[in-house]
Amino acid sequence: MEKTILKKRVKLSSWSIAMTIATITFLIGICLWQFNKTDNELYCWLLLGIVVIWSFYTLFYSPMYIVLTEDSINVQTLMRVRCIPLDEIEAVKICEPTMSEHRICGSGGYFGYFGWFREPSIGKYFAYYGKASETFLIRLKSGRQYMLGCRDAREMAETLGKTLEKKES
Repeated sequence: MEKTILKKRVKLSSWSIAMTIATITFLIGICLWQFNKTDNELYCWLLLGIVVIWSFYTLFYSPMYIVLTEDSINVQTLMRVRCIPLDEIEAVKICEPTMSEHRICGSGGYFGYFGWFREPSIGKYFAYYGKASETFLIRLKSGRQYMLGCRDAREMAETLGKTLEKKES
């Protein structure tokens, strides 16, 4: 069992909370409206199925906690844990996404920010965060990058940096 060094909750931004509530309300509203309006039940069930699948998908990617252990940094979602071994990390830095970021494939606020993004100053990265002002960037030796976010992101990044230095020496 790995020893936990630091565990921080991911806090969603006000925009993300509002977008999630508005989107769910809108989609459920459309489903209810279609159930009452149309005789085509197949269309209604298909629409409801899309809403359920879309929401279920977020359970695997929407970040809940960032956990630093002796051997890895983990992104905990409701349904899985994404483990990034410390041995694979090349660099860590405090870095906020900017307004010039482009979503390639993922969520731009619905249950947080997750998926592939591209930014001119950073390049391509996979994101797991809830609030852009609480993020840090991890670059792996393979070149792959992760934008992670949690409460006290600066503390998490600094602790991760110190843990990496200890492992190297």
